[in-house]
Amino acid sequence: MLIEQRTYQLKPGSLHEFLRIYEGEGLKLQSEALGNLIAYFKPETGDVNRVIHIWGFDSYEDRAARRAALSSNLKWREFLSKAGHLVVAQHVELLTGASFSPIQ
Repeated sequence: MLIEQRTYQLKPGSLHEFLRIYEGEGLKLQSEALGNLIAYFKPETGDVNRVIHIWGFDSYEDRAARRAALSSNLKWREFLSKAGHLVVAQHVELLTGASFSPIQ
């Protein structure tokens, strides 16, 4: 399994607004396209102006095809026009499990 961890740095004070918009409009679209949401977090300490989400994919090719489908979805683009201005930076990591990891 290929794990994608995305961290979005948000404008200070915009976490609740971002989560409201995402839960109401973005979550369904993203879940339908990407398929395997493993976790979605908001920090309770440290830099609290972030969201971290983790998705699972069968392979690099699976991820590329699913992300391409999401990017071409007009409703997803509409969502981005509402929530995108709240994101100031993003960091993406693609991870694979070590031989002893519970997630492979």
